[in-house]
Amino acid sequence: MDVKNWLVEEGIFKKEVPDEVAEWHYVVEFPPDSKQVTDIIKPKGKDFVLVISGLVFAENHYRALHSLPPEKKRNLIHKWKMDLLFRKAEFRMVPDAENVQRIDFSIPIYLEELTKPKLFEALREIFKCKLYIMWNLHHEFDRKGDVDAMYL
Repeated sequence: MDVKNWLVEEGIFKKEVPDEVAEWHYVVEFPPDSKQVTDIIKPKGKDFVLVISGLVFAENHYRALHSLPPEKKRNLIHKWKMDLLFRKAEFRMVPDAENVQRIDFSIPIYLEELTKPKLFEALREIFKCKLYIMWNLHHEFDRKGDVDAMYL
């Protein structure tokens, strides 16, 4: 398994993190120069690698979301859940869907399937899920300015 070498070759490796429950734990910036951080972890005793990244809502978006009328907030979050359901990444709203402050996205890749293309496909998928939420927040709550911004 040459995961670290793949990450270094592609210029996205940032650091190795000490992690007592993992054989190895790498932090990457994907896409390069995006300031979007993803963890790639090989849990001890497991036969998979976990690609995981979270999106913490900006304070203004958090306040705006949670000040919506309850029905509108419920409908917006429901739309996100239904749309994300059909993506390859698993997701978890933290602390829960009603009080969401952060959304974590993850993709397990079993060792027998682990290749460089499969790993980068997982990184792209998680990034697209994060973009989906970022762009939705931007569209819903930022009525001015840079609507074409890729990363917020």
